[in-house]
Amino acid sequence: MKILPRLLAWLLFTTVSAVASAHEGSTGYLMLKAGDGTEVTGRLDVALIDVAWSVPLDADGDGRLTWNEIEAQRGPIAAFLGNGIHFTRGGQTCPARIGEPWLAERLGLPYLSFDVDAACPSAGSLTIAYALFFDSDAYHRLLVSVETPSAMHATTLAPGIRKWTEPAQVSAWRTALEFLRQGMFHVWTGYDHLVFLVLLLLPAVVRSEARVSGRAIALDLARIVTAFTVAHSITLGLAATAVIRLPQQPIEVAIAVSLIVAGILNLVPRWWRLRLPLAFGFGLVHGFGFANALAGLDTGAASVLPVLAGFNIGVETANLAVIALLLPILYWSGRFTWYAPRAMPALSMAAALLGAMWMVQRI
Repeated sequence: MKILPRLLAWLLFTTVSAVASAHEGSTGYLMLKAGDGTEVTGRLDVALIDVAWSVPLDADGDGRLTWNEIEAQRGPIAAFLGNGIHFTRGGQTCPARIGEPWLAERLGLPYLSFDVDAACPSAGSLTIAYALFFDSDAYHRLLVSVETPSAMHATTLAPGIRKWTEPAQVSAWRTALEFLRQGMFHVWTGYDHLVFLVLLLLPAVVRSEARVSGRAIALDLARIVTAFTVAHSITLGLAATAVIRLPQQPIEVAIAVSLIVAGILNLVPRWWRLRLPLAFGFGLVHGFGFANALAGLDTGAASVLPVLAGFNIGVETANLAVIALLLPILYWSGRFTWYAPRAMPALSMAAALLGAMWMVQRI
């Protein structure tokens, strides 16, 4: 059975290598108002770093951007954005105009904001087609809010869903389902969250006097996962509804710290009892991280509930899918004598080191 530890080590190495080099996706924001007439007006916010990757801005090549350099490229920037976002209304194309840029800040990061307006030949249902940054960032997302005379709409555009058409009737279920997918996607591409979840699972399958049966393992995991779920649901709700607002960088640093702490706790068996308060305490932190995926989305009071409910259910669905996938493997591995003294500490240390690397990067 010596091949099994080697296989785990190989999987760990390849996973850590892929995760360490992964690019975290960016988010754009589009807020529109489509009235009874034929005009569509609003605002587009895109991350400055996304624009800089797509349009040469650093004219002197010194690695720093000045406002003069950005203004000097306002024509190419407007042309680039105009080629990547299109509106139609009532089936007819609406020529869009991208206004002058100004600097904004979202979650502590610099953004460029633009007034957007489109003169449509006729009224009718609005369609938005968006294709910016997808070629360079497969995880890029555009959060869209559209105010019409009848309702407030919220949606997300992504590489696989690049077009949205105003529905004839507002459906809370459709909105919830759409953001359920976004919640699942956010977890499956949130490597730090996945690593923390794995760290909570690793000690649960170690055979000891306190854990002698599958039922005991299941009860232990149920308590841990419930604590984590309740905690991040609380802060996700508070942050997504703007009751509490925190900047992104300290939250991302704290999430990285959670990996370090969880990894170290796994090395000392008598500290395993602290996993329950650990799951709840850092679950609050991870909830703020989840909320960043929805920050800035102007849903209006009528739409916030299906957006928040759908996203949270999507997060929990993804969590359970990860647990269902990994638990049988870990449970089977826990039967062997090499798991507790070698494999589990090695995995925990690797995760803690990964957390330390992320912490340094995010600081």
